[in-house]
Amino acid sequence: MLKRFVRWFFAIPPDGQSPWQVVVWWEKRRIPFNIVIGSYAVVCLAGFLWAIITSGTLKPGEDAIEPLALLVAPLGINILYTLGWLVELPSRRFLSHLTPQFGPILLAAGTGLGLFLITIPAVLWVGYRVLQLLGTLVSHGTASQ
Repeated sequence: MLKRFVRWFFAIPPDGQSPWQVVVWWEKRRIPFNIVIGSYAVVCLAGFLWAIITSGTLKPGEDAIEPLALLVAPLGINILYTLGWLVELPSRRFLSHLTPQFGPILLAAGTGLGLFLITIPAVLWVGYRVLQLLGTLVSHGTASQ
């Protein structure tokens, strides 16, 4: 089922699509894109929150996350998603030799970039927390000897 989804998501549209068809190709994928990005973001957020809350680095009254960022992030990712077809349409108009794969390539690059950016805080904080825990284990092991 996952393979079928990926094949559909990155399917190469027929050559010679009208601008309207290009926009429709992108917009058919917006909700699945949001589900993929949103699901992954929830997993990363859980890891991030676990790491930062248990690390002891937050001072009383400090927020782990700027609450406004949680509201703005979905809007931002959708604005960036819209850039996909906003870049593809003029590119197709001025670069008539573009391959039909251009849209799926843009979508793959945008999806990859989005997933990468979402991953950064989680990886940094989970990595920090793991090193912190390893340091505690090592120091307890050294103290007992």
